[in-house]
Amino acid sequence: MTNRKILIADDNQQIRMLVSASLRSLGHELVVAVDGEEALEKAIAERPDLVLLDVTMPKLDGFEVLGFLRKRPETADLKVIMLTTAAQQTDKKRGAELGCDDYLVKPFEPGELREVVQAVLTQ
Repeated sequence: MTNRKILIADDNQQIRMLVSASLRSLGHELVVAVDGEEALEKAIAERPDLVLLDVTMPKLDGFEVLGFLRKRPETADLKVIMLTTAAQQTDKKRGAELGCDDYLVKPFEPGELREVVQAVLTQ
C-alpha cells in the first residue's frame, strides 16, 4: 500500500500523541487538528485519505464535522473512523447514520487501531 495522508482530530494532546505513535510505523503522513473547526478546515484543505475523528471536541463536535464533510462534494467520500470515548449504542448509530466508515472506542489497543486503519484504507 502506498503512503496515505491521515488526519488525526482530537482535542487531547496525549491521545493525538498515542495515535501518532501507533500509526507512525505504517509510514503514512500524519496531520493533526486540535478541535472540530480545525479538523473541518484541514480535511478540506489537506484532502486526507482518512480522518480519525473524536466526537467530543470544542467548537464543532465530531458528528458535526462528519455531517459537514458528507455534505460537501469534495469531501463526501473521505474515509472517516470515529475514535472516541462516546461508546453508547446511540453514538455508534449516529456515526453510522452520518456515514462513518468505522467506529473505534477509546481506550484502544495500538494494534487494533492499525488494523482498523489499514482495513478502512483498503476498502
